[in-house]
Amino acid sequence: MTANKKLIAGIFAIAAAACLLVISQRPGSVPVQALSKAEQELHIAKLEAYTKSYDEDSSYYRVRKKWEAAKVPVPKRQYTIPLAQLDGGKVYDQLQSGGYGSDVIYLEPKDPFSFELNVDDEGLYEIWLDYCVLPQSAINPELAIEINGTKQYNEMDELRLAVDWKVEEGRKVDRFGDELAQRSEILSIWKKSGLTDPNFFFTDPLKFYMKKGNNQVRITLREGAVLIGKIGLSNSASSALPYETYRKNSKGSSQAGSGSRIITLEAERVSVKSRQSIRAKYMRDPQVTPYDYKHRVLNVLDGYSFGESGDSVSYSFDVAESGFYHLTFKYSQDTNNGMPTHRRIEIDGEVPFQEMECYNFDYSGGWTNETLGDSASVPYEIYLEKGSHTLTLSVDNSNMRDIYHELLATTKAIDSIAQDINQLTGGLVDKKRKWRIEKYIPDIKVYLSGIASKLAEQKNALIVQTRNEDLPAIGELEAAEQLVREFIADPEKLPHYRSKFSEGEHSAYGKIKSVLPMLIYNPMHLDKIYVHQGSDLPAPKAGFITGAVESSKAFMYSFFNKRYSRSDDTDSDAVEVWVNQSRLYVDVMQRMIDEKFTPATGIKINLSVLPDENKIVLSNAAGSTPDAAMGIGYGKPFELALRGIVENLEPYDGFHELTKEYNPGSFISVIYDKGIYGFPETQDVKLLFYRKDILKFLGEDPPQTWDDVIGLVPMLQRYDMNFYTPLGSNNAFKGFDNTTPFIYQFGGRLYDETGTKAVVNTDGAYKAFEFMTDLFTVYNVPITTSEFYQSFRNGTTPVGISDANTYIQLKYAAPELAGQWGILPIPGVANQDGTIERWDPTYGSSSVIFKNSAKKDKAWAFIKWWASAETQSVFSYNIKAALGDKFLYMTANLEGFKKSAWPSDSKDAILEQWKWIQASGRVPGDYVLEREISNAWNKVVFGKENPRVAIENAVKTTNRELERKLKEFGYVKDGKPVKPYVVPTIENVENWVKTDGN
Repeated sequence: MTANKKLIAGIFAIAAAACLLVISQRPGSVPVQALSKAEQELHIAKLEAYTKSYDEDSSYYRVRKKWEAAKVPVPKRQYTIPLAQLDGGKVYDQLQSGGYGSDVIYLEPKDPFSFELNVDDEGLYEIWLDYCVLPQSAINPELAIEINGTKQYNEMDELRLAVDWKVEEGRKVDRFGDELAQRSEILSIWKKSGLTDPNFFFTDPLKFYMKKGNNQVRITLREGAVLIGKIGLSNSASSALPYETYRKNSKGSSQAGSGSRIITLEAERVSVKSRQSIRAKYMRDPQVTPYDYKHRVLNVLDGYSFGESGDSVSYSFDVAESGFYHLTFKYSQDTNNGMPTHRRIEIDGEVPFQEMECYNFDYSGGWTNETLGDSASVPYEIYLEKGSHTLTLSVDNSNMRDIYHELLATTKAIDSIAQDINQLTGGLVDKKRKWRIEKYIPDIKVYLSGIASKLAEQKNALIVQTRNEDLPAIGELEAAEQLVREFIADPEKLPHYRSKFSEGEHSAYGKIKSVLPMLIYNPMHLDKIYVHQGSDLPAPKAGFITGAVESSKAFMYSFFNKRYSRSDDTDSDAVEVWVNQSRLYVDVMQRMIDEKFTPATGIKINLSVLPDENKIVLSNAAGSTPDAAMGIGYGKPFELALRGIVENLEPYDGFHELTKEYNPGSFISVIYDKGIYGFPETQDVKLLFYRKDILKFLGEDPPQTWDDVIGLVPMLQRYDMNFYTPLGSNNAFKGFDNTTPFIYQFGGRLYDETGTKAVVNTDGAYKAFEFMTDLFTVYNVPITTSEFYQSFRNGTTPVGISDANTYIQLKYAAPELAGQWGILPIPGVANQDGTIERWDPTYGSSSVIFKNSAKKDKAWAFIKWWASAETQSVFSYNIKAALGDKFLYMTANLEGFKKSAWPSDSKDAILEQWKWIQASGRVPGDYVLEREISNAWNKVVFGKENPRVAIENAVKTTNRELERKLKEFGYVKDGKPVKPYVVPTIENVENWVKTDGN
């Protein structure tokens, strides 16, 4: 190398070193100085103390940690509470006890029972019950428990009793030869079980603290119907031994590898399952068995239905000869972002050895055989006696318990810091301003360092647990840690870069939240289970030639399959119905029709999926509409009626009798002129959601009126929290579902009696408009909230109005909030007699009959059967059984809803709110009024326009369009009415619904 080249190389080296030095010292960069282990632990301890002062975690995980830290004793003494000491419920004698052999207590929803227990030693005890779940339960029972008048942790408000669902044997097929899903029913037998963690982070029963002396225990049944026998207090201990010890202690000398016996279990043929919606499914794949290219055959245990915490399935099998056996599972797990899945494996109700308590199945993009074995792939040998056995697979979260809760605590720490920052800055973003964060939060760097250390700690724990450093979840935690470390050197940047720290899915907070669901979801498809000796098993994958041949056969057969033929080619007598729902919904409906309706009436029904409602108008133009359609969205029946496409249902036999089971307000949107052109199927509901824990901390009650809301908002804002109303969603368009509740509650109207003029600029309607703009311009309710569910969950918006979907999310996807939230009817306005008017439109779907159908009477007979309370109730349970607990069907039939699969804890609030249904009567051209009210609201809230000016301009624009549309449909000529148009309202809707016509 020449001297010049050496000189140039030296200069580049010096420059590079200088750049690295500058970068390392630049504010916001990751500090180069690593903390010692002791310093990290100190920072984490300070962070936890800070977070605790802000938000005390009352989950069982945290409470149990405190008990363990305090070394609360776990006594060995056992106690039994005889039936005579139980107060509550209904006593059933031995003959009614379902085989228990002595008197028992019968409980149904909302029934409490209590007992007093005198214990000699204070400490932690498990509560064990003898119970029998009765067939009429239909859904898994839930309990709430109090000890000495308090709930020691959140989960005590929502405990679940395990239920066994017996799966019917044999195969059933539909009219096309496709196999139907197996039905299941509750196995109503007596069980003895300890009360368990509803979130399944712990496999042993829950502990409850009992003081020395008398203790009052009160248990309330929330769901289901059960019989209660003996109740006991005791403490159990895990008896599973390590595999090496188990193998040494097992009798028999022959090894599993020396035999040749193979017992094959088809995984879709479950004997007993813990949840009705765990199901088999069909895969058109020659790699799985059974397989048929012509028909759908159930051939796989659906991993998407068998991946939730607490799920379990059991199989029965017979062993011909005693000896050691291997267990092999043919599985596929190609979801959940590469995370491994795990199962607890029991033989005859017991875990044979510790390694089976939580066995990991690695991510697999295709079918693979996994023989249970150790880390060196040496297969485990399990001793089985000759005779009958059961194999049980279950899902729990015990291996992710610490990681999940520590990450959850980290998000709460980020929340706490973000709220302190917002209180200091008032939410102001001004990059030129120095806030002197460290002056007001002296330990801010320590807290941030503690968060980064916790993230690094849990990231490493996750790597150990999954044995994989390249998972997307690991990358998300690394990115979150990096984002937090950027603020350690310069906390002054926190107010300016909240999108990196605490707000949005790309912030540190958002990245951690995205990881949490991955930790507790464990899907795994199963095709076969082998109980075998030796290693000679069928290959898990089919060869290329086999796959190509079977695909070709299936393709060719599709041209001759009756399922894809036109209905008039298959059965000219059948009523053709289009359904605007998913294929899974339609399959459940078709099965109900084939098993119940058709045998009873002789009327055949063919259901087809309607992918797009706009297809109806096009089909009408082409003369190819079906006989009826279901699941038609809000507003569509009116539009179709305007064009003469659908039939008036009011004259049909039994119409008025059936409407008695519905709220009259549900029909307003399907009324046109003198007819009713649709029949309600479903309807939504808005409810007030509130955080019990936060309102208790504030000393406030849930608001009942809008005046209460106005009084509550300043208190919430004082703690950097707020109230949510759907008007504050991130959708710029504010539809009637958001604006008319205020108008009707304040006593306003949308139109005059003739429907020719908008009157939202007068009386109560204008007061409502002024109030719903003042909420944002005067009282500073947030103008946009991207996701109420998430802000409610983290506590920044602890009170707000939302729909049934939010209820489902909170109940089934926010386990940490169990018992900490509630629902009520929405706030309203008190009228002159003091009644709080909570008017709200309910949007839903309807059924229609097409005018050109030749089978109108048959179509109406079907709709009348489908809309009945009994059918709607049964369908709600069938949908839940087929698709899972989160799929709750909200029927518009009030009587059907009372008996539906909806959880009992919400039915009262929903039914109360449904008393206040007031939809907007449809008028030709009403879409302009909806749009103009929305535009006026935006002009006032965002453009600071005067409310009176904005609403007056909206009325002028609307009236022009109303006149044009009424003229188009023959109601107005030369500016004068030529025939009356009666706008349906809550006051006159009964003229259509409850009478015989006029």
